[in-house]
Amino acid sequence: MTDETAPPIIKWRCTACWGDARRSASETGAVTRIECGLCGSSLSNDAARAEWRDIEREARRNLSAAGRGETPTYRPAARFVAKIMPDMPRDKARMDARVQESLKLPASDRGTSVLTRRAVPPGEAGYLYLQAKLLAAAARSLPPAEAIHRWDEVDLARPVEVRIDRVDEEGMHLDVDVASRAAEGTWEERAGTLMMRGLMAAFSCELGLKAILMTRCHRARMLHDLRALDSDLPEDSRARLRADYAAIGEVFEESGRIFDKSRYFQNSDSVREAIERGLHHERIRDLEKAARVILDECELSGLEGTLIPTPRATWTGNLGEEASAGDFEEGIHHRAESGESAFVWKPEDTG
Repeated sequence: MTDETAPPIIKWRCTACWGDARRSASETGAVTRIECGLCGSSLSNDAARAEWRDIEREARRNLSAAGRGETPTYRPAARFVAKIMPDMPRDKARMDARVQESLKLPASDRGTSVLTRRAVPPGEAGYLYLQAKLLAAAARSLPPAEAIHRWDEVDLARPVEVRIDRVDEEGMHLDVDVASRAAEGTWEERAGTLMMRGLMAAFSCELGLKAILMTRCHRARMLHDLRALDSDLPEDSRARLRADYAAIGEVFEESGRIFDKSRYFQNSDSVREAIERGLHHERIRDLEKAARVILDECELSGLEGTLIPTPRATWTGNLGEEASAGDFEEGIHHRAESGESAFVWKPEDTG
């Protein structure tokens, strides 16, 4: 084991979406603005300076705890926080011994097949993390998740029939039939985009949770239920996920089977499941935030996964002729790298 550690990496996070935040400062160094690069949430001037002072104080408190793999604490009303990614002590010999012990375990758990170190050798759980990271990155390139039918596009259907959906602390929720003015192609595109985002977010969560389970416990149940995978995590990982995103357990409860239930339209039940759960834009935004929080925990668990592309292209034509796009043929050569750091964890949490 080595006691040599590098300085911690600090990632500024927006609590609304867990996207990357950035700050702007004046020539004197005073913070003038904090803004999320993903959802656009921002603070300026005095509010930004006050938030930044709170972030710095909070980060100092969390620094020593993070170095021990413990749970951070954030201000209840924080708009932005510092996610500390410490370089933790490593013990490769102990990691190797744990891997060898895990190979003696059965290939099923409670009647469910499991990924084991036979399928995911040491160092290769990072490929699961890499795949989860690529899916989450792809979701950011799609149009922002929005309702299929916007309020300014609907009219009350005739005859008007108002139904009380529920009454809670927020007030009375009414359910009424509406007619949409959006063109059919428009709502189909929105529905398809929401479906794609939901499936990618759910699968990214699944892969990230399985990557953590493999590097921490050397086995992960082969199922799609995010609730079950979350329940299998070491307790410190579960605590950190909930510190970063207090409602993540509710997200898994509400949307944890979207990939399992909505990726095929096998029958009317699967269509209804997709519509009720897989096309709800607020739930999908929550699921995407959960995926980003899980990716941070993957990195904190010592997982490494990188795709290094080397683009190449050939052109076919005669010298002196004007080139056209159709004359180009692209070939992508890439190298994928994966790794796991043999972090020292509490014995009772390592499986």
